[in-house]
Amino acid sequence: MYENRTIRDHLTFRVILQGMSHPGKVFPMPGLPEKGSAAVELLGCLMDNEVGFAVIGDTDLETALVRHTDSRPVFPEDADYIIVKNGTTRGRLTNFKRGSLEYPDTGATILYLVEALSEATGVVLSGPGVNGTVSLRITGLDPSELKLLREVNSEFPLGVDAIFLDQSGNIACIPRSSCIGVS
Repeated sequence: MYENRTIRDHLTFRVILQGMSHPGKVFPMPGLPEKGSAAVELLGCLMDNEVGFAVIGDTDLETALVRHTDSRPVFPEDADYIIVKNGTTRGRLTNFKRGSLEYPDTGATILYLVEALSEATGVVLSGPGVNGTVSLRITGLDPSELKLLREVNSEFPLGVDAIFLDQSGNIACIPRSSCIGVS
């Protein structure tokens, strides 16, 4: 839809900011090209040659990200961005970067590639950006990941930010400041 990559990146970045500002709300990614990966388009506006990333479960995606972003693959424990293909880190989420008290923003950002997102009964979120509580259904995410996400984000401002991208090109976010419950 948007031929100019810079415009598409700016619009995508704004959608990610909206998602982080409104945890649990589902937003469509703007102007996805006919060909290519929505994950590559989303990460293309976030990653550059100064960050490291790790892909869990998809070597083709790793190759595409190197080509598209100039970022470098690293071990998941050292990554600024971790992309999780099959809805589970297999318990490794607790080993990812959470930042420090001096630099809490150095915690990792996790991108979960999931089947579907909807604003329906499921994960219950509260905290900044949420008026009371909000529910988010994440189809294709291992339920144990939510428990681990709650654990790694229990010492705010330390933690990881989570972005969820579904097969239809919708995103939802759970920033480290959100309180996670399950209905």
